[in-house]
Amino acid sequence: MSVDSFIHAIPKVELNLQFEGALRKDTLLMIAEQNDIPGTIKNFQQWLALLERPDYKRLDEMVRAVSQWLQLPENLTRLVYEMGVALAKQNVRYAEVSINPTLYMEQGLTFEQLLTAINDGRDRVTRGWGVQIRWILTIPRDQPRKADDYLRWATSTSARKGGVLGIGLGGPENAQPIGQFERPFRSAEKKELHRVALAGDELGAEGIIEAVTHLQPDRIYRGWGVAESPEALRLLDEQHIPLVLALAHEVRTGRISSYADYPLRRLLDEGLTVTLTSGMPELYQTTLVQEYLAAVEQIGVGLTDVEEMALNSVRASLLPDDEKQTMLDQFTQEYARLRAEHITPETT
Repeated sequence: MSVDSFIHAIPKVELNLQFEGALRKDTLLMIAEQNDIPGTIKNFQQWLALLERPDYKRLDEMVRAVSQWLQLPENLTRLVYEMGVALAKQNVRYAEVSINPTLYMEQGLTFEQLLTAINDGRDRVTRGWGVQIRWILTIPRDQPRKADDYLRWATSTSARKGGVLGIGLGGPENAQPIGQFERPFRSAEKKELHRVALAGDELGAEGIIEAVTHLQPDRIYRGWGVAESPEALRLLDEQHIPLVLALAHEVRTGRISSYADYPLRRLLDEGLTVTLTSGMPELYQTTLVQEYLAAVEQIGVGLTDVEEMALNSVRASLLPDDEKQTMLDQFTQEYARLRAEHITPETT
């Protein structure tokens, strides 16, 4: 038994998993061929090559291009199911998945058809593997005029019944001023709809401060730059806003040369509610298990930190408080049992 086996075994929650970055390449290729995409989509072979060796400066382009291959509801159902199976193999019990509806509605689907398709896959995963999945509708930052549509979709009766928990803001921070999204986010809050914001990529700490000030999100995703900003640290701490870190993103995009360069220890010592995500696992070539292992092996955090970050993912989830508490109690008990089974004095 080892640290590796312990991290594999513990129950986990995956937050801010991005559906468009969690799609298996071999399945995408099969779907593309079934839909006669190679002969109809310009530069198909170039996009296929980029799936094999991603250009991390063109992720948004890649996502938009590949989404055109998914033209039938059953394509989405299959991909959701495969995503859920991959989660189950890592002992992820619950996941909140960000999805951009307009990518698929541009292929002719209505929102209702999209929701039915992804929930067909979600229900199969729950029945077959016991993984619970919920959805966050992510507004592209370069399309502020569509924010009202996302809010309307997310507050519809079908969305509420179909596992949609809230709205998110994604994409490059410099695409549009954040003030463009303040009104829909405030409206979402009034309608008791959860809000998540990607912040800290292009704008660093300034982007985090703007997101907290204008959007008042339930949590921040990525959050690069917060460790060096006393103001950002203070805001997140005072407003109890969790931080979901995609360490692989910072490595793959070249912001840092290795996991060891990430200031995770500083964030933990500051007492923030910090947790990890794989983000876009297929494109970042990682898994949630690998992210926790990298935190231990390359950054040097201890198993107590791993357990706390894993529990933080429950705390940072958008589940009702009673469900969170039940999950926290279950996970805490399982962690104690699994630590005794997998960890010996020689492995600590």
